[in-house]
Amino acid sequence: VKLYFKSRNDQKKLKQLENENLQQQLEYLKYQINPHFFMNTLNNIHALVDIDPEKAKDTILELSRMMRFILDEGDKKGVPLSKEFEFIRTYIHLMRLRYTDKVKVTINMHKILVDKQIQPLMLITFIENAFKHGISYQHESFIDIKVEISDKLLFSCRNSKAEKANEEKGGVGLTNVKKRLNLLYEI
Repeated sequence: VKLYFKSRNDQKKLKQLENENLQQQLEYLKYQINPHFFMNTLNNIHALVDIDPEKAKDTILELSRMMRFILDEGDKKGVPLSKEFEFIRTYIHLMRLRYTDKVKVTINMHKILVDKQIQPLMLITFIENAFKHGISYQHESFIDIKVEISDKLLFSCRNSKAEKANEEKGGVGLTNVKKRLNLLYEI
């Protein structure tokens, strides 16, 4: 009988340790994403300072709102879709300031009436990469973002391929999103 209860206790402790490990892994991945996003946005503002200092000031205010979202919502297990999509819209607005009229951004995200939750900052990495790797300053470019909600959240982010793709190495954004999705949904 003692062996049975000890074994059961050991299994509970093991399950608890596995759960804690999972949470630590998720936190670690989130903390990598936040600086990645912040660095990209600061680079955008830096580029804008030379082009239009007044817009750069407005952009700093937008970034402040975005950072408030990251600080207030980033450590939660889930945020309302409406808040996540507002964050995405603000980011896209910020990015549009940087690019010319040769870049067409189409967003098909209707107001979200359902009260569903999503892991914070899960989708922004795809949009960041679409801007980073699919936009050309010289040629016509596009980014199409589409979100549909039925039983599931269907997210699509397509972009034109820049003639000369950004060859930068060392990005962690997509790798982290894949790890987060695997840890959360075992896909």
